[in-house]
Amino acid sequence: MLDSTAMLANREKIFEEWRKFQNGEDVDHTIVRDFVYRSWLRCRALHVDPYHVMHRKLPPEQIAAELERNSMLLESSKAVMEQIFSLIADSHSFISLASRDGVILHTLPGSGILNSRGSLSREEYIGTVGLATCLEEQKQLEIFAAEHYCTENHNFVCSAAPILDKKQNVIGVLGITSPCETFHLHTSGMLGAAVYAIMEQLALREVLDEYKALLALMDEGVITLDASGSILFINAKAVTMLHLKKDPIGRNIHDVIRFGRAVRPLLDERNAFHDVDTTLMIEEAAQAIPCVLSAAVNGSTGGMILTLRETARMREFATRLVGAKAMFTFDDILGRSAALSEVLSNARRIAGSDTTVLLLGESGTGKELFAQSLHNASPRRGMPFVVVNCGALPRELIQSELFGYTEGSFTGASRQGKPGKFELADGGTIFLDEIGEMPLDVQVNLLRLLQNREVVRIGGQRARRVNIRIIAATNKNLYNAVQSRTFREDLYYRLNVFPLHIPPLRDRQGDVALLARHFMDKFSRQSGKTLKRISRSALDALQRYSWPGNIRELENVMERAVYMASGPEVTLKELPEVIAERESSSVRKGASEERSGERGEKAALEAALRASRGRIADALKILNMNRSTFYYRLKRYGIRPADFRHGVQRDWEKTGVELNPLLTLRTEEMEALAGFARELCRNREGS
Repeated sequence: MLDSTAMLANREKIFEEWRKFQNGEDVDHTIVRDFVYRSWLRCRALHVDPYHVMHRKLPPEQIAAELERNSMLLESSKAVMEQIFSLIADSHSFISLASRDGVILHTLPGSGILNSRGSLSREEYIGTVGLATCLEEQKQLEIFAAEHYCTENHNFVCSAAPILDKKQNVIGVLGITSPCETFHLHTSGMLGAAVYAIMEQLALREVLDEYKALLALMDEGVITLDASGSILFINAKAVTMLHLKKDPIGRNIHDVIRFGRAVRPLLDERNAFHDVDTTLMIEEAAQAIPCVLSAAVNGSTGGMILTLRETARMREFATRLVGAKAMFTFDDILGRSAALSEVLSNARRIAGSDTTVLLLGESGTGKELFAQSLHNASPRRGMPFVVVNCGALPRELIQSELFGYTEGSFTGASRQGKPGKFELADGGTIFLDEIGEMPLDVQVNLLRLLQNREVVRIGGQRARRVNIRIIAATNKNLYNAVQSRTFREDLYYRLNVFPLHIPPLRDRQGDVALLARHFMDKFSRQSGKTLKRISRSALDALQRYSWPGNIRELENVMERAVYMASGPEVTLKELPEVIAERESSSVRKGASEERSGERGEKAALEAALRASRGRIADALKILNMNRSTFYYRLKRYGIRPADFRHGVQRDWEKTGVELNPLLTLRTEEMEALAGFARELCRNREGS
């Protein structure tokens, strides 16, 4: 900066150089500073009249727009400008704030020639002056006396400094204008300090605005309190969650919200806590709001910050962490057998509704696979899918696991309580596996839930509405359990709305080979092997085996076989002995015995159809065979039931008396059926 005392001593010299410049003569650059000379050249090029200042002011609507656009700069500068003005007021000086476009935003005092709000401080209008030239040079400077381009300003000293944002871009300029006689040597330093303070205020306001914007966008409610418990800030999410209509700022938190007995002492003692599942009573709305509440203490002020999260959202997150995820769809259920196709068709038909489904089937048949597929094919697919194994939960904990509990409801209970599985499944599906193992006392509560769709936590009195779909599964005969009084009859009928009987693997003709190859490919990829096929003898053994463990057993067998295989295929020696030995025994019987068995089987099928006059239901009763196996064997031997519906009428038919179809069989037909029955018995004993 030029020394101010030297500037006063050289006032006449500066004016003489100004006069030379106006007359087109060369100037002495030891007297005229470089940035001043550059400004004079710009003013000459802009045809600025040095003897008359052309004041220009924006229209009111543009002034309003400029004030709005620079509101953060203006609000950050006002307090600093007032402090500076209080120090220079006696010197008849004034202080001005301009935008980066040279628009005067604020002045102290509020009137004057160069300092009225909305005026333009640009060299093209008023020549070389502090604000305008600072914006051109983008550095702190002083314009003294005749260094001003226009004579109207020759009696003033203008000090100006640019205001920068965090990227070092000029966003405004602050200037102090003083008469030459009262100009103070320390004005420049005071101005630099003022600009620094403004930039600090801007940075702080930017952080605060980002903080407020973040809180406004957060998907959880936020409330900040001072040391006395008064509300300092509340975001829009909290207002919505709490159904507040009046502005709560300034009110005590306890006048707005009534907290539960587990939370109130923590707030009064200013203790931090995390994720307390509680219910807030809102005085204004007279409404109970379930939420998950956390609190942090502000160590510098003694206040607190509260966060509120919607219980439903937290349950969804909790379900993702501790519950199951429905991964599978109906497309993942492999098999082409008639028995499986019929079940899949029925399952797809009911998937889109909220009907309670009861999955019946032996262990390992894929009941959970069906449950996940039902969920993923329903409108609830994006909501929680919670699995409860009723047989695995300890008897003393099953009530609290299913229905939850309130704070302090029993010894060892969590202080803030805990939601049960039914609450976690709210909006989605709950899969009650092994429902036949559920204790009778728990069945009573489950029945109440099915009837009212309400959950009452252990130790609680308030019922909580839940919107859930129930899918239950069992490998037991629930009807027999009802007869033996180990399962409630009313609950059985509540669950048995839409039963799905999942067929065992032994009744799914042709699916064993398909599934075996699928598991071989799966475990080959996992093990890094390149198995291509299953040998004929191994595949025959797999198909003859009765699979008491169903698909789960087949998967385990194929996993072992893949890891044991040393060549490009799975062979008989990689299979467990119980399966391999059965195949070897069957092979030793010889081809002739196999052909004899096939002839007996075909004769038995034809005999049953002939006795039943082609009626499928009666033939199934005679053979004691399920429908899918019956159709498979008809197709194998090329037998058509229709061929037996229009045979020669027997004498007993003419009488009109309906006899048992077994009585119409001839001796050779009875022998064929007897042989077929013995073969079935041997197969089942061997399995």
